[in-house]
Amino acid sequence: MRVTGLRLFGVFLLLAGCLLAGAPGARAQLDKRCFTNEAGTRCYYLHLPPGATAGKPLMVYLHGCDDPIAHPQPSGFSLRRVADEMDFVLAYPIQDRASNKGLCWNWDKAGHQKRGEGEPSIIAGLTVALTDEFELDRSRVYLGGYSAGGAMTTNLGATYPDLYAAIAPMAGAPYLTRLEAGPIIDAMGPRARPMPAFFLQTLFDEISNIVIGRTNLAQWLAADNLADPGSAPAVPTDVEVLAVGPGLPIPLTVEHYAGPRGCELAQFTLPVLAEHAIGAGFVQQAHGLEIQRNLMRFLLAHRMPPPHQTC
Repeated sequence: MRVTGLRLFGVFLLLAGCLLAGAPGARAQLDKRCFTNEAGTRCYYLHLPPGATAGKPLMVYLHGCDDPIAHPQPSGFSLRRVADEMDFVLAYPIQDRASNKGLCWNWDKAGHQKRGEGEPSIIAGLTVALTDEFELDRSRVYLGGYSAGGAMTTNLGATYPDLYAAIAPMAGAPYLTRLEAGPIIDAMGPRARPMPAFFLQTLFDEISNIVIGRTNLAQWLAADNLADPGSAPAVPTDVEVLAVGPGLPIPLTVEHYAGPRGCELAQFTLPVLAEHAIGAGFVQQAHGLEIQRNLMRFLLAHRMPPPHQTC
């Protein structure tokens, strides 16, 4: 296999992340559990921050295809450290190899794209079960993922807008791989509302390329405007460049999309010198810790709103 300069840079970042993964703040052990409903069983790892759980937010994170940090457990998953810092419960569902040989979430298959069916029903079911068991804040439940996990996040954002206050479909795909926003609104049905979303798309992604990332962003902004006309801008309301620093190994361009009420409905983060595997490291390992903090700052700023209210 040909090794590009970007991949060599990615190897360097991953090695650096491994060295930093043992830094204080992340617990060494995770609780492994399983959830079963009529659609099947998926196991997941659970990380609880210090103290009582009642009233805390929940973040559910979906891995990409054959993600090495998921097996045997996500020991280098630095979002656990952010969970301790920002005081939220973190769940990490794992795809079953019997359901997909590559350990990809089946986001592109018809049986896993509707409410109450397939993997969306399993992920939503374990979300509700955790919220009930630990008495978590129902208004602050979030879902995110990368690659196939990002694409499955899109599926659940469309089909369960009454469960997740905000989503992070990173390096994923538009809902039903369509350009127009109508399918999202159709899937939401009577629950339709603007859905705040955090996007991360590396500039040189060879799998979910930059055109796909832009299409995903545009589809969600258009869906927001169908759900609540005028709620989402078509162009960024602000653009900033984040310089290299601790937990941020390369420059980032961050686009902010704030509506007329001042609510930031979308944030599009673009690491410039990176491709797909490097992007995965940014949102999962210690060298991208500040990116993960930005991700959670965006999500935690949103609560499940009443109809036609975005913040």
